[in-house]
Amino acid sequence: MQPGGNILEIRNLSAGYRSSALPFNGKGGIKTILHNINLDIGRDEFFGVLGESGCGKSTLAKAVLGLLPHSGSISLGGSVQAVFQDPLSSLDPRHTVGFTVEEPLAVQHKFTKKERELKADAMLEKVGLDSSYRKRLPAELSGGQRQRVCIAAALITEPKLLVADEAISSLDVSVGAQILNLFRELHEQLEFAMMFISHNLDVVYYLCSRVAVMRQGRIVETGPVEDVYARPHDDYTRQLLGSYQGSVTPPHPAGLD
Repeated sequence: MQPGGNILEIRNLSAGYRSSALPFNGKGGIKTILHNINLDIGRDEFFGVLGESGCGKSTLAKAVLGLLPHSGSISLGGSVQAVFQDPLSSLDPRHTVGFTVEEPLAVQHKFTKKERELKADAMLEKVGLDSSYRKRLPAELSGGQRQRVCIAAALITEPKLLVADEAISSLDVSVGAQILNLFRELHEQLEFAMMFISHNLDVVYYLCSRVAVMRQGRIVETGPVEDVYARPHDDYTRQLLGSYQGSVTPPHPAGLD
């Protein structure tokens, strides 16, 4: 990929899971979830993946993260990290905040202990915490603080793509709004693109410049988010937008201005 081009290119992607209900002979034991997915995400772009529960959004995230075998191609123009739905299950309860944020740097074997500490403190500041949190355990933090730690740990290695899979759905509305605004602030400070996966039309409209709508493991529509919301071409997209609140242009979420 050329500089300034796409950070992610997916072509003819199909993926699924091994199923005990199916005979396993070659491909016979794989239940296919994703069918012929094609999409691009540009460098520094916030791209939304929207759809109802069970449509294959999280399976797509796992495929991009290299956690599932697949057919077709996934081309990345840089490193990728992830932020998941439940920050408590993402954090080891035995490890302090400092350990969690520093660990991705320790794996790289490129920095001294002091350098890792300084970088971790700087990243904690960026996500709205400070060095006083480094000795705390996950059980001592609120849900929003835990997710900020997860974001800090994901961004500490300066990835080019962040996959956020339902990253605010386990938080209350006001805390979720703060995390969305944090993503925007971090985007202004750091160079990364995001695949933002959600079932929530409002937050995708607020955060993302383009969107793909998924149904039953397929992308049924993609385009600039305002165009898709205002003039959906696919019947399912129209139903999804209409069933949400009877309008094809949901307002920005309350409290996010």
